[in-house]
Parts: sequence; C-alpha cells; structure tokens
Amino acid sequence: MQLSDLQTLVGNLTSDPNHDRYSLTDINTELDNSQANWNIEAKIIKETTTITTVTNQRQYLLTLITGTPISFSRVTHKGIDIHKRSKQYFDLYGLDWTQDLGTPVEYCIEATDPSNLYLTLHPTPQGNDAGANLVVEAIIAHTAMASSMDVPFLLGTSSNYLLRPYDWGLAYSAAARLLGRDPSPINSPKQAGYIQIAQNVMADVVQVFKALEAETPKRMSGGRYWNSGNVIQPK
Repeated sequence: MQLSDLQTLVGNLTSDPNHDRYSLTDINTELDNSQANWNIEAKIIKETTTITTVTNQRQYLLTLITGTPISFSRVTHKGIDIHKRSKQYFDLYGLDWTQDLGTPVEYCIEATDPSNLYLTLHPTPQGNDAGANLVVEAIIAHTAMASSMDVPFLLGTSSNYLLRPYDWGLAYSAAARLLGRDPSPINSPKQAGYIQIAQNVMADVVQVFKALEAETPKRMSGGRYWNSGNVIQPK
C-alpha cells in the first residue's frame, strides 16, 4: 500500500475520513512510529558490513554502515557468533578487562555520539585471531514516507516486496495510536481491537523474516531429519 492508501484507511478506521480531527501530519507521525516498532520487532531493514580484525586493537569504528543503526542483531568472528554485552557488563569485571588478550568471544557497542559508533571486542585479538573477518549485522532505521506514492519500510527509495501484503496492519496500528489520544467509551474498545489486529499482522511479519533466516535441519543417516528433538521422515 502507498502512503495515500494508508492515510485513507486510517481516516476511515478513526471515523475521520476528511482528516478533520487527525491531520495527515498526525497520521504520518503514527505510521512512522508503527514502522519503527515493527522494524525493531521483526528486524526488517538490515545492513551487513565486514571488518578485518587487527592485532592489539579492540575498538573498531563502524563507518561502513551507511544507514542509521538502531540495534545490532548479530556479530561473528571467523564465522562464529560472539555474544553481545553492555559496557556496564564489562565494567563489572572489577579488573581492567581492556588488557585481556585472546580470541574474541563477546562485544559491546560504544557510542561517543550518534555519528560515532564503536564495536568493542573482548578479549583483544592476537596472533591467529587477527586478520580475520568480523561480520556485523545492524538493524537500520527506516526512511520516513514523504511522497503519496511511497510505501512503508523504505531504506532510501527501496523496500522489501515481501512486506506489501502486510502494510495494512500499519494502518490499524496508527489508528489505535491516534484513538489513544482521545479515550472515550466509543474510542477505547475500537482502539483495543485495532491493537490486537495490528499485533497479529506484526506477528506474521516476524514469522516471514524468521523463515527467511531459518536454518536447514541437521540430516541423520537413513534419510531422516533432526528437528528440535523430533525425527521427521522426508516427504
């Protein structure tokens, strides 16, 4: 759905088709808020960058990410996942953890300001652990819709076509947010219903993007597959 379609649907859902009570600016704001929420929950807009580790270097400036990161969902070293921690977690060590040397097994994100993000490794790589790839996967903030023909979840001018069947759920989310500004015996039940619909649609979106990353079950001898403790005969 395009922005103009979503605006019309939100107007109808809020019984305000002429946008007298909730202006197009109000609608756009709540559509924007809803997209931000869905993007975080479903990890919709991603960007991946590769950094080469350097001996005795624990901090790496994340300059190769072109979008605005809002979270980091995965980092690997030599293809192996390393754990995300908070800076506070490291500080609780009590000792000077910055002096620890070895194979990196965890990381934190340090932000000196919004435009300077550092990935900090622990321990600091040495020897064979240097010169290897760090693959950093970030969730990127969406580009707000501006033109009437824009579609949701833009990154620049592009959006994943897989999302198009679910765009309408954003209208219900935005409508619920708007009705929440004016609680009343009429608006409150409608708001609750819209929230449930929007959450159901978002859950579908989460499953779509989980399915894209689903790993193939391990195969056992005899042509069977192992899946979470259950043996499944192939079709």
